[in-house]
Amino acid sequence: MDAITSRSVKPGPPGMPLTGPRRMAAVIAGTPRGTHNHSMRKRSPDSGLPSTPRASAAGDGGDPRGPVPVSSIDSAPAPSRLGPPGDPGPARSYRWGITLLFAAAVLWSLNGALIKLINEGGRGPHGVTIAFYRSLFAGLFLLPLARGKLHTLRSLGRSPGDDGRPAPRGLRPAAVACVVLFTLMTASFVVANTMTKAANVIILQYTSTFWIFGLSPWVVREKPRAGDVWILGLAMAGIAIIFAGNVAASLSGLVIALASGMFFGLLTLMIRRLRDCDSAAVTVLNNLGSAALLLPAAWVIGELILSPRGWVLLVAMGVVQFGIPYYLYTLGLTRVPAHQAALITIAEPVLVPVWTYLAVKEAVPLTTVAGGGVVLMALVIFIRKARHQERVANGECGMGNGEF
Repeated sequence: MDAITSRSVKPGPPGMPLTGPRRMAAVIAGTPRGTHNHSMRKRSPDSGLPSTPRASAAGDGGDPRGPVPVSSIDSAPAPSRLGPPGDPGPARSYRWGITLLFAAAVLWSLNGALIKLINEGGRGPHGVTIAFYRSLFAGLFLLPLARGKLHTLRSLGRSPGDDGRPAPRGLRPAAVACVVLFTLMTASFVVANTMTKAANVIILQYTSTFWIFGLSPWVVREKPRAGDVWILGLAMAGIAIIFAGNVAASLSGLVIALASGMFFGLLTLMIRRLRDCDSAAVTVLNNLGSAALLLPAAWVIGELILSPRGWVLLVAMGVVQFGIPYYLYTLGLTRVPAHQAALITIAEPVLVPVWTYLAVKEAVPLTTVAGGGVVLMALVIFIRKARHQERVANGECGMGNGEF
């Protein structure tokens, strides 16, 4: 997803191990992108997860959405479990949350169309320049949300200095790694959009969930269950269909887009190490840090002086396509469970080719439609299964209770 998202889930009974889909749910039990868990809550000593569930989107970026500062996400129940009978307030809040999340997905889905309009088929600024300005404007727009919170990204040195006082505070290594991965994700996402169809890029970035799934034995020391491997295989089949129909025209663009999904997945795992940091601070650091890293490349490869039209579109990318939906997503997640939010934001890859066609008449190959459908189907199955495993582990009932 042009975005980053990791999710936290409610801790299970004391001592319950996080295995298989439940461990994956703890990493991404919601959406892929963008996002990613950035809880500022204290961690549960029993489960190793935050004691109060939270969800976030990092990214996240490619337009990876960054971590979203919300609280008690998965504790926001569906309407049928909200409030006393006859009280319409909670149901209205839930429906309002659905509306906010869908609006965020719609605005996020403008990424492909805006990149195509700015790049103008290679006649406009280079993709690196677009990525630089997008990160810069998004970071500046969101900076007020992180006011007074950037200190959460710093840590005291473990060893005292010669005078016996703690070593000077500095950025956590995980925060630095997040900036690097966010930069790679953002740059590869934007550059890929200048080289191949926007529909190909957004679908391949949504493979971040499956990169997490596939890399988990090495990154989080968790071996996927055999019963879940077929979901990964289904997603890989969809990717193969997309490549088969587009390889002759844009192999390089497809590979870069797939790399964007991998960087997104790694970013999601890295952000989990910052779950006790303020999520708005993580997002602002990722965007402004990414702009700083991309500036030299934009200076050498691209051009920093743009036309008035280019400035307007780039500001729109940073503010309308990223900043505003980030805020809407934050509000929506306080009213809707994280796994439901994940399903709602799948509207993004569905809408990307629609806006791109309306903006630049870019048609979507049939193989992309077929392969993308397979990938999204695998993603929905994976999210639903992870949620089901979480509910079973927590001793809850099946998939009922008004949830989807």
